[in-house]
Amino acid sequence: MNNEYDGIIIGAGHNGLIHAGYLAKAGLKILIVERQLEIGGGLDAHEGTRPGFWHNAHSVNHRGVADLMWYKDLGLAELGQQYIRLPVSVALLTRDHKALIWYSTESEKTAASIARFSAKDAKTYLETQKKYLGMARDIFLPEVYSPPLDFEKKKAILERSEPGRQYLEWQQLSINEAACRLFENEVVRAMFTFVSVIRGYESDSKGLGMFIPAAVVAGVNTQTARGTAHTLAHTLHKMVVKAGVEVVESQGVSKILVQNGRAAGVRLEDGREFRARKFVSSTLNPHQTFLDMVGRENLTPQFAEKVANFKYSNTVPVFTVHFALNERLYWKAADFDPDVDRAWLMILGVDGMKDIEDLYATCKARRLPRSVNLIGAQPALHDPTQAPPGKCTAFFWQIAPGELCAEEGGRDRWDRIRDEFAQRLADRLTHYARNLTPENIVYKYGVTPIDLERHLPNMRAGDLQGGELSENQILDKRPFPECSQYRTPVKGLYICGSSTHPGGNITGAPGYNAAGIICRDLNIEPWWKPRDAAAFWESLAATEAAKK
Repeated sequence: MNNEYDGIIIGAGHNGLIHAGYLAKAGLKILIVERQLEIGGGLDAHEGTRPGFWHNAHSVNHRGVADLMWYKDLGLAELGQQYIRLPVSVALLTRDHKALIWYSTESEKTAASIARFSAKDAKTYLETQKKYLGMARDIFLPEVYSPPLDFEKKKAILERSEPGRQYLEWQQLSINEAACRLFENEVVRAMFTFVSVIRGYESDSKGLGMFIPAAVVAGVNTQTARGTAHTLAHTLHKMVVKAGVEVVESQGVSKILVQNGRAAGVRLEDGREFRARKFVSSTLNPHQTFLDMVGRENLTPQFAEKVANFKYSNTVPVFTVHFALNERLYWKAADFDPDVDRAWLMILGVDGMKDIEDLYATCKARRLPRSVNLIGAQPALHDPTQAPPGKCTAFFWQIAPGELCAEEGGRDRWDRIRDEFAQRLADRLTHYARNLTPENIVYKYGVTPIDLERHLPNMRAGDLQGGELSENQILDKRPFPECSQYRTPVKGLYICGSSTHPGGNITGAPGYNAAGIICRDLNIEPWWKPRDAAAFWESLAATEAAKK
């Protein structure tokens, strides 16, 4: 291998691979360094203890991925990537075996399901889709795929257009407040709030209320990769290799080399060094990137302290129970609505806002959840390649803090209660499922939040988002105001992982946005068309002004 490259990327998760693909296709010689043998980060899957049962370790619900610009720009479909679209996206099952169903693209069907709980909320749902279409399409989505603006600058632009004013009105609220303002029924409120919770947002934090009307408009657009989530990692790997990227696997970075205040390369754990002529990009969290790899000696004391105080969430980590099944699960709530048995994501034990509030209070106190509040799916039901013929797989997530408080036994307690906690979740599932019997279970196993961290240290204490998504750590404040444009105080060092805007989930946005910034800084004309949200919002304002 060469030991000198234009750019070196630390981490081969989906953001690192997307980042590398754009920059390599822009003519730069790129190296990716990955500590795992398998690339893909959260796009991971493992065969279980019986041949043919495949379990998605982290990511499985890929919202709208096959419709995103990077998926098309990088030619992933042409490389063989396949996605399955799931028309019955979410079913919330109540304790008394009713069901509220959110369809992927069939708004009238969703409204009819809502109407069984509240006619008023069904009407509100359809009206919201019409009223806030412009806000979701023209403000919310461009913001995801564009470096975030300073809030005061953004506010000054958005105040001049109707979609912008709508965004600002809802932005002041928390997700909880927005759901309660929009809907009257507790089950309906819980549905829209809990889907936001499971995406990693701190639902009780101010500054996030715009996510609720945007979610109503955008819908779920649920998709899953055929052959497990790891197929997307393999396809991204094919793409970067085809683009000329070199990849070092099974070797972590121990040090980001800094010379004269500039990132100059990396040193690997085995002692090898690689030089970067133009930049180093890290997909890792701030503690790993700055304190572990850059080192305090290359940071100002003020910035090092800010990094040390970066917050990770206690309401995002999940405990997962995985099942291999002789047959798929059938749900008691299918008597209420037969489409339950066709649904992808299942929400159980969340009948109203109080369930969410109690869960948050317990997790923020770093205690084990008092009740069971699950979300999960049966991947092999919708993609039979993930299980032997006629068999099925299932998983369910329970939000639970990785860093348990001392009174709860601390993080080490998870190793002692893994099997017990998995059984607790399985026992609760029998209230909702007709056939989760010992005879149907081939095997089951639990994965704790600390297990997630062991596998992917970037997910500190199991935080899937790489840092709390709250008012003070989102948009132009993520991870810190001075790093919100993917640049860092160390010249030539960029960040482009889940700890940056817009956060985790399989969006590809951090890698995509940061690639545009690097091209701009290197005076390279991008071969694609990076989004410029500010310019687009200015055009909206100008159009509105011209009509007056």
